Amino acid sequence: MDASTFSVHKHTRCLQKRTFPIITALLFLLPGSAVADDSWHDFGMNGKAVLCVHSSDLDPALIRFNSESTDLAVGSGQTPGFAFLFGEEKLRELTGGLFRVLPEFEGHPYVNKLSGSIGFLSVPDSRRFGPAMRARDLESEWYAKDRCAEELITELPGSGLFEVKCNAKDKYSNVLNVRPDRGKAMPEPNEIVAATCINENISVGQFSGASRQSCRRVKIIDGFLVDYQVQEDNVPLYQQFDGFLEGKIAEWKKNCRQRPLRGAMPARLTTLTQ
Repeated sequence: MDASTFSVHKHTRCLQKRTFPIITALLFLLPGSAVADDSWHDFGMNGKAVLCVHSSDLDPALIRFNSESTDLAVGSGQTPGFAFLFGEEKLRELTGGLFRVLPEFEGHPYVNKLSGSIGFLSVPDSRRFGPAMRARDLESEWYAKDRCAEELITELPGSGLFEVKCNAKDKYSNVLNVRPDRGKAMPEPNEIVAATCINENISVGQFSGASRQSCRRVKIIDGFLVDYQVQEDNVPLYQQFDGFLEGKIAEWKKNCRQRPLRGAMPARLTTLTQ
């Protein structure tokens, strides 16, 4: 791993620990742990609510793990953040029916949905992070070198996107918006990475024996770090997902302006990663 790659991974780990402990919580929750709720949740800094989110937009299984407060400050070691979840009906409406549903995963808490998290960022972090922050072997894939000398490139039908993996057996892949060309200099990583993916074989539970190709996209939207997950079949719709989440952030901001703050909420923090 070269120095620049190490630096990105180091900063990514620090950001995840500081801003997104709720992601770790996801690994320990089981389907059915969600609790129905009808409430508002305020996230902000320095005593001011910035995003006011109704529980219907939040991941119900993770509400209790959100860093919910209006008294935190970016860079203080714990910043506001929350997990969101949007279902199949909303996504099919958003995409004009193009959102693909995998019937073999009916009832799964996250497949066939748009799930992810939003975290507050400092200005330096907002300039440093982006879609490529989780990409592995990107330079080796672009130039087909080192362990990616026999890389496999697959165009996602009708999308202009390319899944690139170091070899046919590799479970990790990057989805790029341009085909790698070793004869050209590699563009800036955040400009070419649409998503990063992993193939997962499920060995326990209701869906044991099934496999899925889960992809994550990271996008800086209006100064927030948005990190969401969909199945690879729906990655070609990423620009619509980006636009939808940009609209939700604007809506959550507007909610705060249209109703008075109920009073500064005490910090309710989760430190599962510490």
